Amino acid sequence: MSLTRLKYGIETDPRDRHNDSSGIGWIVVAVIVIAAISFVFTVLGRISSSDDVPVPSQKAPVINNDVKKKTDIKIETAPVEIGSLEGRSPKMRSLLMRLEKCAEAGELEMQISTIDEIRAIRGADAADVSEELLPRLGQLNLSWLFDKHNPQWVATVTVKSGDTASRIAKEHGSTLASFKKLNSLSDVSKLVVGRQVKVMNHPRFYLVLRKRLRTVDLYLNGKIFKRYFLLGDSDDIKINPGDYKTPANLTDYFNRSSINLKEDDMKELDMLVPRDSRFNVSSS
Repeated sequence: MSLTRLKYGIETDPRDRHNDSSGIGWIVVAVIVIAAISFVFTVLGRISSSDDVPVPSQKAPVINNDVKKKTDIKIETAPVEIGSLEGRSPKMRSLLMRLEKCAEAGELEMQISTIDEIRAIRGADAADVSEELLPRLGQLNLSWLFDKHNPQWVATVTVKSGDTASRIAKEHGSTLASFKKLNSLSDVSKLVVGRQVKVMNHPRFYLVLRKRLRTVDLYLNGKIFKRYFLLGDSDDIKINPGDYKTPANLTDYFNRSSINLKEDDMKELDMLVPRDSRFNVSSS
């Protein structure tokens, strides 16, 4: 064995150094190869997984039914037939399509405003649809009043000592029956002092009876609120065309005048319409 003398008198075997470096080199090569193989498999795995990513499905908006559970008013809205869009102006088609989208999404206020826009259009383009939408408008308005407590119509007041339900309703130009319904009260003999209650805030209701059309339209603050339909022959009505004031008991007044409505409709009007509201009878 031949030794090689290094610096400072250190002797070593050159073959040992060659063997050590070659072993380390193989280890380095092996690590590089393993890393390369691992990288290739990782890239291939990512490409494969990207092909499996599902495309989001286009689902219809979910309607929140929480509001519906809080009320005993059932809103039934028949869809506008697609055929009714044919031959109409672009504006009318747009409004009708918007109305149905709002109905699907449960957007109460937008449905009401859209119906108002449709009814504001004059001429044959809107005449038939305008009449067909009146029943829907009435149900939507009732829900806006008793479910949503529309702030345009309803005030929030705090019960003070000595207050009664009748006094609160009278002070706000409303009826006791509507006060009870707004607050879901069956017994109003005692109100809790400090409690906040809802009451219609001086509603300007008025009625228009049209004999020829056999309808009774209820208006609120200058806009139609709901349409009711007469039963029987309108020629039997014992009241002449003109302007009148509603009495405290509207049901008795209508019965004596032979103005016949469905029982539920009559109860609803008696609940909503305060005493001394305007009542117009028209022969048209």
